[in-house]
Amino acid sequence: MYPINWLLSEVLRCRVKQGSVLHISGMVHVAFHTVRLLREHGVNADYLAVQRSPWWSQSDYLFIPTRWPVLSVLKEMWWVWSVVSRYEIVHAHFMTGVTRSGWEWPLLRRMGRHIVVHYRGCEIRDRERNQQLHPHLNICQECDYNPRICEVNARRRAIAAANGSAFLVTTPDMKDFAPAAGHIPFFITRSDLRAQRAGGRDGKRFKIVHATNHRGIEGSRHIQTAIDNLFAKGFPIHYVDLTGVTHERVLAELADADLSIGKMKMGYYANMQIEAMAAGVPTVTCVRPEFMTDALRQSGFIFATLETLESTLEFYLTNAEALAQKRAVARPSIEALHDNAAIAREYGALYARLRAGGLPQHV
Repeated sequence: MYPINWLLSEVLRCRVKQGSVLHISGMVHVAFHTVRLLREHGVNADYLAVQRSPWWSQSDYLFIPTRWPVLSVLKEMWWVWSVVSRYEIVHAHFMTGVTRSGWEWPLLRRMGRHIVVHYRGCEIRDRERNQQLHPHLNICQECDYNPRICEVNARRRAIAAANGSAFLVTTPDMKDFAPAAGHIPFFITRSDLRAQRAGGRDGKRFKIVHATNHRGIEGSRHIQTAIDNLFAKGFPIHYVDLTGVTHERVLAELADADLSIGKMKMGYYANMQIEAMAAGVPTVTCVRPEFMTDALRQSGFIFATLETLESTLEFYLTNAEALAQKRAVARPSIEALHDNAAIAREYGALYARLRAGGLPQHV
């Protein structure tokens, strides 16, 4: 179908919504709230979700691929030329597009559209390189992606590298695999800002929340061992271990939590830890030394390694005043570290530079 698509790219070149950005991602709450926050700060953005999800259901557009070959091609063509090509900038999270092969990306570039390639996880990681760089601890050691997302995305990475106008990563540890990419932090999403601690502990149990959809890369097994050891010592812990649940369920569990734990193997914290802090819950995580800052040390984060996790938890289980100090700064510190207005300005400046015909400074 290339001749037809090439012709359509020529015919439809000038049919574009000025100043527009289309975010494309799987169906996830992070992309939805990112677009809503960008709109609040003056960015003309929409969100196209690819495929349904049992955990989230809100988007501006929903594209559901089909397995039938002929119908699949026609459906992809309709979405590319009726929706995607109308936007000046396509912001692709996880390298996601509406076609399986990525055939639309070179044609979009020919039309003068810009593609922001936003690496958000293991789609850009390299298993061998990760284990060479960080042999003691890395998230590839107990990978539970099947098949491994880093291997199946090799072709998509090549297409992204050839056609991207700008490249971003969500956390600085990912620059091991995309060193030229810029780092724009996560937003604190609007739903997170509404999350409030409903009450306190009941005086009998100490509630700790851990939530992930990929237990192997998170360090969940090691976290469970630390919890079991503390429970055996007589500590009254109520451990809530969440996998494959809705965002609303996670926020509900955080509402009366004493601590949250997560991202113990990656080298930096991510969205779940930000959500917990925004809910006022001190959060145990692991950050590599080269990324540590005074602002992080003084925040509501509690830093530990898998080796020190049990002793760190025991300290806060037996030191109510230290925990109260962390709780007091959890929300204000994460709002300072992830200032929504400042993050929106970073996105807006990136989009403005692309429209002006220049690459962003960090690419």
